[in-house]
Amino acid sequence: CLLMAGVFAFFTSCKNPMANTNKESSGKLDYGFNKSGDSILYNNSVLEDIDAASFILLDEHYCKDKSHVYYHDSFRESRDYFLSKKYYIQKLEKADAASFVSLGYGFAKDKMQAWMKEKSFTVANVSKLTAIDHQFVKDDVQVYFLGREVRGSNGKTFERIDSFYAKDTNHYYFIESDQVNYNIKQIEGDHTTFKILDYPYAQDKESVFYEGKKLTGAATGTFQIIGHSYSKDENYVYFRNNRVNGADAVSFQLFQENEHSRGDSYYAKDKHTIYINDKPFSGVDAATFRILDEKYTIDKSGVYYRMQKVKNADLASFKVYPHYIGDADAEDKNHKYGDGKIVE
Repeated sequence: CLLMAGVFAFFTSCKNPMANTNKESSGKLDYGFNKSGDSILYNNSVLEDIDAASFILLDEHYCKDKSHVYYHDSFRESRDYFLSKKYYIQKLEKADAASFVSLGYGFAKDKMQAWMKEKSFTVANVSKLTAIDHQFVKDDVQVYFLGREVRGSNGKTFERIDSFYAKDTNHYYFIESDQVNYNIKQIEGDHTTFKILDYPYAQDKESVFYEGKKLTGAATGTFQIIGHSYSKDENYVYFRNNRVNGADAVSFQLFQENEHSRGDSYYAKDKHTIYINDKPFSGVDAATFRILDEKYTIDKSGVYYRMQKVKNADLASFKVYPHYIGDADAEDKNHKYGDGKIVE
């Protein structure tokens, strides 16, 4: 029997798990495992080719017997996420069972190599390898991020600062993520004067950094974080890691409506114009400009969706609905609108 179909090999059987049961050597184990006489069950399926007498659970992901090591886990699929929890268990073919130990956080090692979940990777000194958290392990030579060596790192002095920063005696590091993929990069700054500001900003004696990258042209002495991804110094305004070209730093200010933004668009203004993120809103009348919601704005001349004028919109009656309503997210006395266009 298989616990699931897919790329993982399962070592299970459909035989009656209660046949020839030795009650004195049977019982419930942790993490979905049970022992029934000379059989080991994982979520009610019998695992084949496992020696029950020497079987031990190392932690919530690793188990082994005298000859083999196994990685086990659970997952859910998007199509029936809340309805079905699936399980799998995989034999680690290259693992040395006698020396295999868990390091915690989904990492392990044996006498030859390190392991992250069911995959092995090479380290400089496996005997000194320890886990820091779910992303980092280190030995006395260097550090490893998600199973990859961090070149130039110092394993003896490396430490995690917070969710985004780490350091050792030589460097600071930034951990970047798009919520799916993760990467670590060395920050090219002065180690002795480097300091972390509000996320994602940092600075040293000469430079300002945004997500670990130098913010080109930013003056450290006058640099300040404004909020909602905006910052400025005595000369320039920045949105995230881009300069807002033409913006006047002295008169630059944010709109209070940014507090309700869902993170797609932010609004600001100076004595000259209106800005959406790092783009000037050319042609809009600053004196009558109003924000209806994150995507829709209005002035004396028209209604705008992401800086594009909405055709045939009636200014007096135009109103916006929350976007979870659906396509009819705005309307006036004549039409309904979705994404700035008339919905028939």
